[in-house]
Amino acid sequence: MIARAGAAALGLSASLASAQEPTATAPSFEAMATRVLVDVVVTDKRHRPVLQLTRSDFQVFEDGVSREILSFAAFAPIAVATADPDQSRDRAEPSPVRLVQASTVLLVDEGHLSPTEAARLGAVLTDVLRRLTERRGWLLVLAPLSNIAFAGRLPEDAARLAEAAGSIRGRRFPQISNHPMTDSEALEIERGDTLTTKRVLERFHYLNPGLEREMESMVRARARELAAAAQARRRDTYEAIRIALRWLASQPGRHCLLLLSPGFPHDPSDRVFANLVNESLRANAPIHFLEADAPSAQNAFEGIEYAHALPPGARVAPFEAADAAAGADQLAAGTGGLRVGLSDLAAGLERVLDTTRSYYVLGYEPLPRAKPRFRAIKVKVRGKGLRVLARRGYFDEGQAGEAGSPPPPRR
Repeated sequence: MIARAGAAALGLSASLASAQEPTATAPSFEAMATRVLVDVVVTDKRHRPVLQLTRSDFQVFEDGVSREILSFAAFAPIAVATADPDQSRDRAEPSPVRLVQASTVLLVDEGHLSPTEAARLGAVLTDVLRRLTERRGWLLVLAPLSNIAFAGRLPEDAARLAEAAGSIRGRRFPQISNHPMTDSEALEIERGDTLTTKRVLERFHYLNPGLEREMESMVRARARELAAAAQARRRDTYEAIRIALRWLASQPGRHCLLLLSPGFPHDPSDRVFANLVNESLRANAPIHFLEADAPSAQNAFEGIEYAHALPPGARVAPFEAADAAAGADQLAAGTGGLRVGLSDLAAGLERVLDTTRSYYVLGYEPLPRAKPRFRAIKVKVRGKGLRVLARRGYFDEGQAGEAGSPPPPRR
């Protein structure tokens, strides 16, 4: 189903590109070998965008080494100030031009959502679309497992976009088993984590008395089964993200990808993370993680379906909820996006939309390549109490597709 939805999304991309009105273009990504462009959002202590900054207010570091800012562009809601990358480097103040419109993808990660969770998200989707409708631009609602890939222009097509979003259904069914295990536990057992294995063994003993001899082989077999399913779901989500990034790369203006998902675990053996980080960089599209709260992540396997509470040593670890969403969380942090909880949806979405209206683009020459690996980016800005939102780095092209060293997940 991903393939069919992918073809639909790419077809929409081609038709929209030919139908759009001519407009000013945002800075495009240049080859990593010659220049890296970094989108930067600066806010004050109250999360309000800070405008009127110039090139001299910023510093950029790659792997801890200061890099000269070779190009600079500033974008604001009313007027955009930009500087030609080839103009004199000594010219600090940019010249004003008109702000380009934003293009957004609302990607619903239905492969990680249960039907019940997806039904609860109906009001959330309505609220998200209402807030997106308050501005102009293109919006693609993408849910490949439901064969939904509908693009329209805001605000004219808001009703049709809402109708498309309303037909999304969750595809993951909760576990009802005497051998319960979370995705992150399964992946940890497959990686040889002894503490996780011990905890799950105690859970299996408690729920399956009399099967002590077969218990360890049962745990490992169950871990292999669930880890394979978790990896398949993550591959589907990654493919949908790749489709979204390619569509955004063909659209004018500021780009934004909203991933509505309960999240998925991080896997150090993941070989696609590097490609997505680099595709996000080329598309100038940070990935924002709209976390669909999944209560089962907090108290997994303690509900009435098991008829009794598990002993403390057999319950999920206290940090299980964080581990269950660490993969999506890390993807957002690595691409310069935000994590927004549904409990603070209004304020969080306002912050996300601010990143599409007020931002800066800095260009610098990367360090000479000694060997392919992850390149860390750090942006600093002058001014007391200012906060910077920017991607954590990128992967050398030679490393894309290989297991890399992404930034560590945040606890």
